[in-house]
Amino acid sequence: MKKYLSIALGAIVGANLRLGISAVSSFMGFPFFLGTFLVNMSGAFIAGFIIHKIKSQAGHKSNFLMTGLLGSFTTFSMMTYEQYMLLSVGDYPTFLIYFAVNLAAGVLLASIGYRIGGRFK
Repeated sequence: MKKYLSIALGAIVGANLRLGISAVSSFMGFPFFLGTFLVNMSGAFIAGFIIHKIKSQAGHKSNFLMTGLLGSFTTFSMMTYEQYMLLSVGDYPTFLIYFAVNLAAGVLLASIGYRIGGRFK
């Protein structure tokens, strides 16, 4: 039961953080996909960092942070929907850039987060 409570609490925090970042991004007049991009890139970095810090630990900390918080904070489904929207309006250059940058930057930021996580003992 504690496992599910940890995940649920993390999900509440992550979803609200995501909503806040998306709302601020929209309010500032940025392109509709920038909020999702910022959330996913920061989530990739944080995931890399956390994975290094708790890779040998299982339990409530991992459930809260990785499954709950980052699972609800980052969003693959919204990213793919936004890519579809770019395609549907014929904005192929933006689609290709958004697609490639999401993939490359996500892996790069997760790797950087992992490396930085190893430097903090």
